[in-house]
Amino acid sequence: MLWLLQVPPPILVTLWVVGIVGLSIGGLVVFRKAVSQTRLENANAVSGSVFQLAGVLYAVLVGFVVVVVWEQFSDAEDASALEASAVTDLLRDSAALPAESRSLIEESLIRYTRTVIDEEFPLMHRGEHVDERSDALDAVWQTYLTVQPQTRNEIAFFDHAIVRLNDLGAARKMRVATGDAYVPGELWILLIGGGGVMMAFTFLFGTPDLLVHSLAVGLTSALLAFVLYLIFALEHPYVGALSVQPTAFVHALQYSSG
Repeated sequence: MLWLLQVPPPILVTLWVVGIVGLSIGGLVVFRKAVSQTRLENANAVSGSVFQLAGVLYAVLVGFVVVVVWEQFSDAEDASALEASAVTDLLRDSAALPAESRSLIEESLIRYTRTVIDEEFPLMHRGEHVDERSDALDAVWQTYLTVQPQTRNEIAFFDHAIVRLNDLGAARKMRVATGDAYVPGELWILLIGGGGVMMAFTFLFGTPDLLVHSLAVGLTSALLAFVLYLIFALEHPYVGALSVQPTAFVHALQYSSG
């Protein structure tokens, strides 16, 4: 289903909302032909009470899922920002390391950053898995292992660089982990099934005006469709148009060239 997020959002949202609204209104028309108007009007009081209870329960479920996917999206943004920040710090601090190692360190860091931008982000954008282990990051580590700091200043900066290099690895693991995050299937069953139940309850209100009833059902189903689309889009923080972009890494490269 991730291929749906590759469709431009205006087209996908329009098709999704129109489909849900059309299905809901079509179901209403069929339901009103099958059940008499008098019977619906006599059950208005009971239908209204049960609908309020079901609405509260479904709102709690939707609110919980929205908070979860938003936190996942926020964690993905933070992971990318922390990873790029570590790269920037390492590039800056490399100026204090021995001259014979400086250019090799900068080249390895730039190569790693370009790998993230040009290879890993496109993979994640398509919903494909990115390995936690990175040959480019291993190359950075190997470059630091060749450094032989001599002065007190070089030793201090080298020790700090190793700490930031570990931070870089941790942030990378976090980015990969958030890219693989998803809403469990059981929750999707509850969301879709609960949405169907909510729409079914809207059919039970007895009103002689079919146009007004259809308008109310259509607006409710449109709102439900928007919420489900938002959850689906935020569920995958690196996929589609509404996704985390490699902007922080691009800025890190600009820092290295500046």
